[in-house]
Parts: sequence; C-alpha cells; structure tokens
Amino acid sequence: VPWLLVVAIGGPATAWAVAHLDDLRHGAPIEWQRPYAPLLALGAVLVGVALFHLRRHKGASLAFTRVGTLAQVRRGAIAWLAGLPGALRVVAVVAFAVALGRPETFKIETREIDSVDIMIVLDMSKSMEETDMSPRRDRMDAALAVVRDFIAQRDGDRVGLAVFAQGAMLQCPLTGDMDVLDWIVADLRIGDVPELGTAIGDGLGMALGQLEKSEAKSKVVILLSDGDNNVVTAFTPEEAARMAHDDHVKVFTVLVGAEGGGWGGLGGMSVNPETLRNIANVTGGEFFRATDSRRLNASFDEVRKTLEKTRRVVKHKVPDRQLFGPLVGLGVLLLILEQVLAATRFRRFP
Repeated sequence: VPWLLVVAIGGPATAWAVAHLDDLRHGAPIEWQRPYAPLLALGAVLVGVALFHLRRHKGASLAFTRVGTLAQVRRGAIAWLAGLPGALRVVAVVAFAVALGRPETFKIETREIDSVDIMIVLDMSKSMEETDMSPRRDRMDAALAVVRDFIAQRDGDRVGLAVFAQGAMLQCPLTGDMDVLDWIVADLRIGDVPELGTAIGDGLGMALGQLEKSEAKSKVVILLSDGDNNVVTAFTPEEAARMAHDDHVKVFTVLVGAEGGGWGGLGGMSVNPETLRNIANVTGGEFFRATDSRRLNASFDEVRKTLEKTRRVVKHKVPDRQLFGPLVGLGVLLLILEQVLAATRFRRFP
C-alpha cells in the first residue's frame, strides 16, 4: 500500500468530508471565521510527508550471513499496514487545523416582509451650519441626528443616501445594511461636497436615478434642506419634481431652520419654504417645517406614519451548526487510535 498517497490524499480528503458533512447533507453553505485554516491543513500534510520520508530512510539494521533466506520471507499484512499509525496522526492534525478555521454552516431562509425603498437627500451647503435649531446646535447636526435615528428604525426597508450643495453626490446606493449606512451618515461633514451653493434639483435628480433601478412598488424620497435653490443646475427643483411625479415617487420635504437664522451662526441665513412645499405638492408627498430639533423629530415621525409599504420576499442567512466540536472530536479519536495501534500490534522495535 503506498502510504505516501494515503497521507497526501487521504488526510485532506477525510478532513474535508467531515467539515462538509452538513453541507453535503443539507446543501447549507459553510463559512470560515478564520479562513487561513486550509493553509494549516496543507502544512500539516507536508510535515507528515516529510516525517514519512525521514522515518522510511532511517531505520535499524541487522547483520545476516545468508541474505537469500530473507528473500524467501513473505511480507505479511501487518508489514503492509505499518504506516497506518502515522497516517492516522496526520489526519488528526489536519482535522485540528480545519477546526481552527471555525467552520460554520448556515441555512438560507426566505420570508415575506413589508418594505419600501427610500432615498434620503441631505442638504450640505454652507447655510446648514446656521445654529438656529437649538442653542449652539446647527442645522446639519440636528439633521444628521434625526436621520440616524430614522435609519435605526428601518426593518426590512432599503435606504440610500444622496447629498448636495453646489453639486450632488451619491453617498450610498439603496441598501438593507443599516449599520453601514449609519456609519456613512455619522461620517458626513460640511465640506465633503463643494458647499458654496444649494443644488436641490440635482440632489433630487440623483435620488430619482437610484430609484429608477428599484423594482419596489413603494418608492419614497425624503429631502432635508433649508429650501433655497441658488445655483444653476442640471435640473431645476420644478423639473426634478415633475420627474418624480412621472415615476410615481413621492417626495417628503423637510424644511430645516428658523426664519431669520438663529444664535449668531453665520449671520442669519434665512430659509425658503416655497421650493420644498412645491416639490411635495407636485409629487403627492408632504411638506414639513422644522424650526427646532423637537419639530424635526416630529416631522420624521409623521413621515414614518405615511410610508406605504409593500410585501416582498427576502433571503437571509441563519447560523445552523458549528463544526469545531466534531472536528476536534475526530482528531482526538484518531490520536487515541494511533497511540493504541503504535503501542500494540504496530509497535516498532527497537
């Protein structure tokens, strides 16, 4: 029996079969918490092969006067299986190496949920630094706080983010990963987009471009701004509103800031409600006015109540089974068997 092949092929094959037992039976995918484990298994095999060669070429010798007699001696079954304990040890080490990778099976489950696709469009122009939402709190800070709270309450929805100032920029496409989106929102700062201007039309147009790719029946844009479109843009607010109406996208607009500005800030940058009110009217959405943090939160509460959700099927992974224990158990069992065989029927002398 060519034990070199047993060590090189049988060891990894056995460990792989055990690690994928549940995968083969249930069709469940396997993920590795430590993906370097296969490298450890390969290293164990190489070490086993090296030890096999060393042991094969280094052995005891006896002097015989008549070597012809030895030629007549037939090799027994035990002699052919002499490498079995070593092979068992290699397979055990491979099993331990695979176990270190912490393989885990998952089930893919489907369920129906109520959902809506939402694009949040956030004004990041210089005027959003006006501190009129509450003492020493600017419009941008208040808007970010309420947006993060809104994101945290989304369950099953897909939410994306576009920002605008002098131009528009997509910060996050529609996603169901609220943790990633929250991280993006928390990292926003005035100046991420050239801030000398307020391109409401372009910001809304950017959001509509994302929703065009959506297959959801309910599509919504939530637009937060101080409401003053004051730069030449690819789309005027009126044109973007008509596009939203044609695409059956409701736009909920939230005016952020008080008339005349507030506590010192940037010299009293006033708000313009008419632009946002017109956008909401054209698209069938609603217009909200938030002159302080409390009213801003109340505006988002009203938006939540008016969202029309549709049923859709989603797939998600559910942890099924950890394979660490069975692999370690296999390795221990093989080591015990190897020691028993090496101490009894396969014992070597000297």
